[in-house]
Amino acid sequence: MATKKRKSSKSSMSQQIVGMATMGLPAPVQKVAASKWGSKLLLIAVPFLIASGIITITFSGGMPSVNVNRDRATAVGRDLSTEAYKAAERVRDYGESGYR
Repeated sequence: MATKKRKSSKSSMSQQIVGMATMGLPAPVQKVAASKWGSKLLLIAVPFLIASGIITITFSGGMPSVNVNRDRATAVGRDLSTEAYKAAERVRDYGESGYR
């Protein structure tokens, strides 16, 4: 009887970082966050959310506290929507002008 070869499950550096950062979360969340695409997405999205002010991290007594600013998230979403609409208009105008 032939045995199936098992695929090597070596995790990338981003998966290891996210795995350590999500140690206190429930197992299903850890599994998704430490997946190949989940870890890359988190390493890109979290700094953006912190830089835009949607997420703030404060330390009190050595313990971190993560806060989500819903008003800021709404404002950033509205700004992104407006910019996306303007970009779509520019692309449409560019296409109609005949330049290729």
